[in-house]
Amino acid sequence: MTDINKLDVAKSTLSDLAKLCNITEDELAIDYSLNLDEELSTEIKKLTLILLVVKIALVKNDIVAVKAGLIMARIYSINLRNFFNDIFTDIEKIGWTERYDWPDIPENYQLPEHYNYSIK
Repeated sequence: MTDINKLDVAKSTLSDLAKLCNITEDELAIDYSLNLDEELSTEIKKLTLILLVVKIALVKNDIVAVKAGLIMARIYSINLRNFFNDIFTDIEKIGWTERYDWPDIPENYQLPEHYNYSIK
């Protein structure tokens, strides 16, 4: 299983890159005052708990509770989508900004092995 609770490292990395590119934090989508690990964990917990309620309500044939739970699950899902969309938005703003002269990446470039990144 992947350890998803290391997003505060991503936050600090994006913040450092934004500074390199002369982009201020108020121009970015992520709220850099938040602990991203806690935010993600909280939203996932809310989603999984309400889906458990939906499952129980379905077994009890309480369709009103099922519908109410689905509405809440939709909200939590939207929160998660927005959470990751903000990360995507900041990566795109930083990586494709005209405020920094990023080098061209050579064709067939691979990250050097000393970075220990084995996912392809």
